[in-house]
Amino acid sequence: MNGNQSVDSNGEKERQPDEIQREEWRIQDMFGLFDQDKDGVLKAQEWRRFCDWLRVTLNPVNALLVVDVQNDFIDGSLALRKCEYKQDGAEVIQPFNYLIKNGRFDNVIYSLDWHPADHISFYENLHLRELHPDSKVTKANAKPFDKVIFADPHLEQILWPKHCVMNTWGAELHKDLVIAVDSKQVLKGTDPTIDAYSAFCDNSSKGYTELQAILQKLTVTHLYVGGLAYDVCVRATCLDGLRLGYTLAVIDDCCRGIDANNTKATKKLIAEKGGLITNSQHVLAIVNEGKRSLVMSHQSARVIALNDQNFSQSTPNEKIKKNALPCTCPNSVPE
Repeated sequence: MNGNQSVDSNGEKERQPDEIQREEWRIQDMFGLFDQDKDGVLKAQEWRRFCDWLRVTLNPVNALLVVDVQNDFIDGSLALRKCEYKQDGAEVIQPFNYLIKNGRFDNVIYSLDWHPADHISFYENLHLRELHPDSKVTKANAKPFDKVIFADPHLEQILWPKHCVMNTWGAELHKDLVIAVDSKQVLKGTDPTIDAYSAFCDNSSKGYTELQAILQKLTVTHLYVGGLAYDVCVRATCLDGLRLGYTLAVIDDCCRGIDANNTKATKKLIAEKGGLITNSQHVLAIVNEGKRSLVMSHQSARVIALNDQNFSQSTPNEKIKKNALPCTCPNSVPE
């Protein structure tokens, strides 16, 4: 049975609408994005914008981003199966390995939580810093997974069990995960005073990892993301990737979460921001067989149209800056 069929109550196969039928409105919206003067005809700059989109759609540069598939999240101190959702982080390894071995990705990148021993996020380090008077949770009654407010630096923080301490077994990528030849690794959470869920930057959006620079150097256009945990680091990474203008898909069977409700909300939010929620088989069809996703094509059109509008509204000096130095700050890109 293919992905577009189901079985009704009488045991008969009934055909389900495919992506184009479900998402037909996107086709009209894409034309509207290119047809800036709304005259029903693409001309001059409108046609050039459409051609830019066509080039990206037909010749994407695809990267697989493997988020935090590390020992501590699978068998260690913060193993997902010990959390509320009781999902097994090890279950992402098989579909990831299948993609890494068989997918024709232009690049594979692994992110790693890489914390110093005195990191602010660790419950075990609560005694090292003072809490703000506004913190509803005190040192006396704090428990792992509680949310506190620190005084200096003044920030809200979930207290996680100590995990992924740099240069320890817990911080290593799981031994069964295939490491692609010529792949890249990105370390995050290295500053002891601030947590970093996103593979792009820390939670203050002020300290950046190498990820954006790597993707820009490799001219990546399409980003396929999975990993641990779905509702924390995968969520933050995907939202930053979408804000930065990448055409992005979440590989659902390559993700496992901590909290059921938060995981469900994560999928909804990523989809609302333009991301595709899909599975490893569909991703393989896209990168190997040249299949196209209407959701991802629509996202590419939105990015190209937005960038063109921002560029056309800039002063000459701003245009030079935008051409010379692409933005690297997630917060500076309109949602």
